[in-house]
Amino acid sequence: MRARLLKLAAALGMGAMAFAMPLKAEPLDYFLVPGVEYDQGIVKPEEVFGHGVGDQPVRHDLMVSYMREVVEQSPRMTVETIGYSHEHRPILFITVSSPENLARIDEIRANHIKRSNPATADQASDDLPVVTWLNYGVHGAESSGMDAAIPALYHLAAAQGPEMEETLENSVILITAVFNPDGHARRGAWVTQYGSDIRALDPAHEVHNQVWPGGRTNHYWFDLNRQWLLQTQPESQAWLAKWHEWKPEVSGDFHEMGGNSTYYFHPGVPTRKHPLIPAKGRELLVEIANYHRAALDKAGTLYFSEEGFDNYYVGKGSTYPQINGSLGILYEAGAQMGIARESDQGIKTYADNVLKHFRTSLSTIKGAAAMRTKLHAYQREFYANVAGFVKDDDVKGYVFQAPEDPVRLNMFLTFLSRHRVLAYKLEGDVKAEGRTFGAGAYIVPMDQPQYRMAKALFGKITEFPDKVFYDVSGWTLPAAYGLDYAAVTGSLRGKLGAVADGSEKRSLVSPGEAPYAYVFRWSDYYAPRAVARLLDAGVMARVAKEPIEVQTTRGVVKFGRGAVIVANDLQTVPRASIHAMMQQMTEEDGIEVFAATSGHTLNVGADLGGRNSVADLKPVKPLLVVGGRLSSYDAGEVWHLLDHKMKMPVTLVREDRLSGINLNRYTHLILVGGRSGLPKGMVDDVKAWIKAGGTVVASRQGAKWAAENLTADKDEKQKDDKDNKTPERLSYAQKGQKDAEDVIGGAVFESDLDITHPLGFGLVRRSMATNKNTTFVLPVPKDPYAQVAVYTDSPLISGYSSDRRLNELKGTPMLTAERMGDGAVILFADDPNFRATYLGSERLFLNALFLSGAFDRSYADDEADEQAEAMEE
Repeated sequence: MRARLLKLAAALGMGAMAFAMPLKAEPLDYFLVPGVEYDQGIVKPEEVFGHGVGDQPVRHDLMVSYMREVVEQSPRMTVETIGYSHEHRPILFITVSSPENLARIDEIRANHIKRSNPATADQASDDLPVVTWLNYGVHGAESSGMDAAIPALYHLAAAQGPEMEETLENSVILITAVFNPDGHARRGAWVTQYGSDIRALDPAHEVHNQVWPGGRTNHYWFDLNRQWLLQTQPESQAWLAKWHEWKPEVSGDFHEMGGNSTYYFHPGVPTRKHPLIPAKGRELLVEIANYHRAALDKAGTLYFSEEGFDNYYVGKGSTYPQINGSLGILYEAGAQMGIARESDQGIKTYADNVLKHFRTSLSTIKGAAAMRTKLHAYQREFYANVAGFVKDDDVKGYVFQAPEDPVRLNMFLTFLSRHRVLAYKLEGDVKAEGRTFGAGAYIVPMDQPQYRMAKALFGKITEFPDKVFYDVSGWTLPAAYGLDYAAVTGSLRGKLGAVADGSEKRSLVSPGEAPYAYVFRWSDYYAPRAVARLLDAGVMARVAKEPIEVQTTRGVVKFGRGAVIVANDLQTVPRASIHAMMQQMTEEDGIEVFAATSGHTLNVGADLGGRNSVADLKPVKPLLVVGGRLSSYDAGEVWHLLDHKMKMPVTLVREDRLSGINLNRYTHLILVGGRSGLPKGMVDDVKAWIKAGGTVVASRQGAKWAAENLTADKDEKQKDDKDNKTPERLSYAQKGQKDAEDVIGGAVFESDLDITHPLGFGLVRRSMATNKNTTFVLPVPKDPYAQVAVYTDSPLISGYSSDRRLNELKGTPMLTAERMGDGAVILFADDPNFRATYLGSERLFLNALFLSGAFDRSYADDEADEQAEAMEE
């Protein structure tokens, strides 16, 4: 009756108010497969939740309790906690198979994993079960992608009959629930907060419009479906370790899309596939899709595939498996933020979305079991083909180093290890791209099982058959980490030393008490964290603006620009406390601290107490603007960097509250990308605050706004670039590709960095990589020293950018730093903290906070100010 009334209302175009009736919770029967008998001894969801599935979002704690109880009741399942979210919610990993298979699950896994190594692939039996992995809940706002795990788990535990027994005998089913508990908790709280007895069907209702940052992301506002590759968040680190432990042959990934869409499943757009994904993989995706079509056809469900979605960026849950010998399958239901809502296709319910995902969960399991021997053969062939790729590849390996920052180098080795990419210490010397790498360098050979993954991480692709991208188009990781790296084309014989996975700890000598001062390098990754701790404790610290050679208790030591000096003189903090902090820096931050015996250096005019060659460091009290139309991704990256990585306080203030905040409490105002900008009435106040000593640090659209409103010269006439040519006429069929021609598809761009500028301190190479996904051009400052980083003449490292955009951007600023009174405006054309992965440009951002007072304006600017003041007098 209810279903008929809903269809009638939709057909008549009746809205929420015209059709205000309670939509009751769906009973469990709604999610059961017709004709299948169920074990009544297995606990039903409503017995634990107190409501039916689809009646309201399932609280994460209740979901965890229910799953544990089901597993305890079923001999077909085991459960373990594989990690915790930032908010310490558990991530459960459930293994499902026949009791007989579970009794020898370690043996099955060990034999299965042989297939992913060319050396052992022939030893893996084709009689083994197929391994199917189901991802639930990576996006917290897409709640049906989480709650579908509930009927799926109940079905696997309670369904009876020969078909289920055969499926379990031929399958090992791995369920991760849930990927993003913190985001889901935000979404669930919002929907519950605005819950009502009469379901709100109107899309304008608050229940369907969660405020910034929404529930999609994790605690620090990271999109976890981009974390399969980047691996900066604890949730993704937990599930990826388990994924590689099993190397599943099919991976299902459950999501929601726009509310006016129907239902989607892979394969995606044929032309939008990463070149390292085999054609055979797509053929098998097409074959397994027939099982989804059959299930949805039987239910009369509208669906589509091969449209809208791609498999290019390898960091997504449906693409990463395909670069690792698995079939990754994306499932998307039309979004349902509340419990029921009007759409272009009529009233849609949350329960219906859960049901669709449940059906494709079962069709995934069914299809994988039916295609078991084909999938075994595909995975074996995927890895067996590595030898041929290696033989045909001119590149035999990639060598990399970062002698100035061993911690960052170790982080990259750990990153490679998470992807099972083998790296080795370099034995002897190797020449690559005109440079010689030696002791302290590492090498990733192409001749290894993870050839495709290594190639995806290090390779550079700039030519694309399809110019439309769902996500970024380039991600060369050693460039993102700010490493010195090169492709090796010569033989690697005798060059591979011990395997390096990032676990080797750096052995540092604990500093003795300094006779005169402590000195350490700014290039160490955690130097900003250490300095923040010192300044917060009231310790006076200084920064050297020139390279220095210092007499220490361990002899003469050379330091590059940016060396931090903590002298014994003029301190108000006891020496013993300062020494204890130096020991803490050595042990916790991996910073090598030296004890200077004299304030005199071997450099002319660069003594530790210098006036011009050394600058005092001031405590950093940043305010990060959030909310409104700002990018929660960009803001989350800054929050994560300062709070989680650098352990320093940062004040988060919503855009709509900013006008009521006393800016004089803060040293830095941070504006990120998105539809950025401050209230118009604040512009003059912010300019006055800057002139009094404050610093604005802005990136992407935030930099564009700052350039137009804070630093632009109002007296300069704007050029009129109107084009008088006759408008071009184009066929609408060209629109998708034509519109994409002049975008920048999340490419990696190279800038020339002035490493002598304080904002370049701690970085020893002039080449700087950033992720670029905007096309605006930063204005060139009048100050000739203010262009800290400028795009090179050939800036594209990897990814897509049109020739037009390259010509517009080459030679323009990526980073500018201008003085304004006693303060500064520092602008980044790109996001320096992109997805917490660009550790090179991340240092530029930290420099913008800690060293914003260490650079001077040009002499010409000082002279102009003096003349203006004289005229006023």
